[in-house]
Amino acid sequence: MKRESKGQGTTRKRLLILFLPAFLLAGCGTKFAYRPNAAVDGPKVPMKAAVVAFEDGTEPFTDRGSYVSGYVFNLAKAGINGLALNAGAAFSVSPLPPELWAKSFAEDLRASGIFRSVAFVFTLSELSDEDLVVEGLLTKAYFHTKRNEPDEFALNLRARRAAGGSPVWEGEIRKTSAKPPGVVGILGDYRIDRVHAYLSGVMQGMFAEARGEIVRAVAAPATTEPAPSLGDSPEEVIRRILGPS
Repeated sequence: MKRESKGQGTTRKRLLILFLPAFLLAGCGTKFAYRPNAAVDGPKVPMKAAVVAFEDGTEPFTDRGSYVSGYVFNLAKAGINGLALNAGAAFSVSPLPPELWAKSFAEDLRASGIFRSVAFVFTLSELSDEDLVVEGLLTKAYFHTKRNEPDEFALNLRARRAAGGSPVWEGEIRKTSAKPPGVVGILGDYRIDRVHAYLSGVMQGMFAEARGEIVRAVAAPATTEPAPSLGDSPEEVIRRILGPS
């Protein structure tokens, strides 16, 4: 048997010491937990709402790029893999799939206190006595590892009446966000707690915008009377408004 030289043994020990922390923590994930907004002042909506699990409309990739150009992680399909600021140990932040966005939005609406109740359901068959249904499509959830590259998030949302399905509001909520200092280090390393706080803040802002749009649409008075045509005489307009005598 060939004996290992002293230099080779020293090199092997150094490599083991260098890679042991990454080996022990490789694949270890830190689960993301959304922090809902606080209660919102203002008028309440006497309705029960339900948020249905959103669908995935993001591009078909988990991550792309290189160490030189920087990586882009599709958080809808994969987590963030990289280096934590603890002796270069490997780590991963768990993915943010569309259903987690929907569940977080339901938590946000519930915490706001605007609606009588808010439920999260995976399918429409789970609805019970809700008045309002919110559905969505997550189209962007892209996190860039380069500090100077903005991240991209986008949600297509639709709110409708549960009974009859008449539309209340539909629109896109888009956010192009620059990461604050301290989230990503010079070498592409991360502070996991800051990554979580940053992502939670992005979602809070998007949810606040969506909540405001939905509440305004629900509170808007319904217009059932057709507008008078320009050819109507004043007598005809008054007769149509008052109805038959």
